[in-house]
Amino acid sequence: MSFIDTLKAFSFAILGWLKTYGVLLGIISVASIVGSILFCTLAIAYLPFDYFLAKKRESRIKQPVLRIAIKCLKNILAVLLIIVGIIMFLTPGQGVLTVLIGIIISDIPGKRRLEHRIIRSGAVLSAANFIRSRFKRPLFVIED
Repeated sequence: MSFIDTLKAFSFAILGWLKTYGVLLGIISVASIVGSILFCTLAIAYLPFDYFLAKKRESRIKQPVLRIAIKCLKNILAVLLIIVGIIMFLTPGQGVLTVLIGIIISDIPGKRRLEHRIIRSGAVLSAANFIRSRFKRPLFVIED
């Protein structure tokens, strides 16, 4: 079987799959785009204006079991947001903002440095501050 024949067979398989599941794929795509836009918008609007300044944050949850459970759920959600954001780099959607939100809620080492690199991008900062201004929230303050 030649490469062309394999490519044709693969193309027919993909087209068959799209015929069967195309509507479902479209619904999921639209729902994920709308969901990410809403979630990112609200997350950016309600972050503290001084979030990107260097300061130590302490957990307000005192029970260790509950704190660990919430931390695990938060990091699972963060990984999902980062994966969806990376997928959105290739498809329509707010990929950079979705990845930024995923990083913000995660507890990965080096996250503060990565957040600062992303938010210092002119397009990301102006988009985030535009969202904050629409919600009548103070603009982000960033260290230089």
